[in-house]
Amino acid sequence: MTMTRWLYLLLLAVPAVFIAETQHASALLLFILAALGLVPLAGLIGLATEVLAERLGHGIGGLLNATFGNAAEIIIGLAALRAGLPEVVRASLAGSIIGNALLVLGTAMLLGGWRYRRQLFSARVAGEYASMLALAVIGMGIPSLLATVGESTQPGSAVVRGSQLHLLSIGVALVLLVCYVAYIAYSVFGVRAMREEPVAGTETAKGKAGMAVAAHELAYAQVPIGKDDLVVPQRTQGRGFFGSINTLWYHSLWLPLLVLAGVTAVTAFVSEILVGTIEPLTHQVGLNPFFVGLIIIPIVGNAAEHFSAITSAMHDHMEISLAITAGSSIQIALLAAPILVLAGTLMGSPLDLNFSMLEVSLFALVAFLYALISLDGESTWLEGLLLCAFYLILAVGTFFTPS
Repeated sequence: MTMTRWLYLLLLAVPAVFIAETQHASALLLFILAALGLVPLAGLIGLATEVLAERLGHGIGGLLNATFGNAAEIIIGLAALRAGLPEVVRASLAGSIIGNALLVLGTAMLLGGWRYRRQLFSARVAGEYASMLALAVIGMGIPSLLATVGESTQPGSAVVRGSQLHLLSIGVALVLLVCYVAYIAYSVFGVRAMREEPVAGTETAKGKAGMAVAAHELAYAQVPIGKDDLVVPQRTQGRGFFGSINTLWYHSLWLPLLVLAGVTAVTAFVSEILVGTIEPLTHQVGLNPFFVGLIIIPIVGNAAEHFSAITSAMHDHMEISLAITAGSSIQIALLAAPILVLAGTLMGSPLDLNFSMLEVSLFALVAFLYALISLDGESTWLEGLLLCAFYLILAVGTFFTPS
């Protein structure tokens, strides 16, 4: 993952949002500044995590990458739960999964396909991601389906259904966490995993089902020379103050840890401000909370990671783009959602996995589309354009649809 100049420039929005908060600025201005500030903060969390991953080795480093891959999303979700907005949290979880498969993968295919006309990837490896993604989203959608069945068969027991649904959500969350542990054991530590030849153009991205973890480690280091060449830039010590900082950043352990802790704390404060503006915006400008959760929060929380997936496709490494998008969605379903369900119970703001039928239908559609794309082992810019168009239709529809 790289932090480009425009991401560093967006860091200016972080002090700006704190100043605007002290000056009691309008909710719209606070919302815009907080959203812009969260983009580079999420990128810094990912960058610090990947530097730590290099220092700590493949096993622990891969675990850090997989765990902190959606840290910003979890922090924003906790802030929304604290503000009593569980519907926004559910929408953001659904939006992250849907956005990865439609917006991010679509943009990657569109830009990469326009540059190279046709991009090839391993259909078998992509099929493994598709099957894991389908199983993960099915697990998230089961409570919603059971709640719908309960409403149609027992129309007079809403309170009982709510209590049972919450207990069911907790049980599903625990099962999903167990699945996440198994996912880490298989993908990061290679427990009973079948190994493949290296992916063309890479050395560390093996053909395990968890190539998503290796893809996170590779994405920030790709600087292509030709279509199939990949080199890692040399990290020289340099001279002067910035050279010393660069040396400490890539060759020490305490500085990335300090940055990770500090940026996480700042992200929590900025997330509180962002979430605090949702209800005022709903009343003042009629902004739909469902649209904020489904569209805006996932884009803000995962923008830096999305940039890595798109950059990989533009360097003709579509297999890595597929790994990043699928891996991020799997982590949302198996880690972020269970953590938020359990945290909501402890915080006294219960979060049930009772998604709307629209969201459940989109889960099924996302799993189907991902499997369909992986069948032929190639992608074109037209496929990417259609995925982006579908996401745009969804965004416009939820923007104008009442909550």
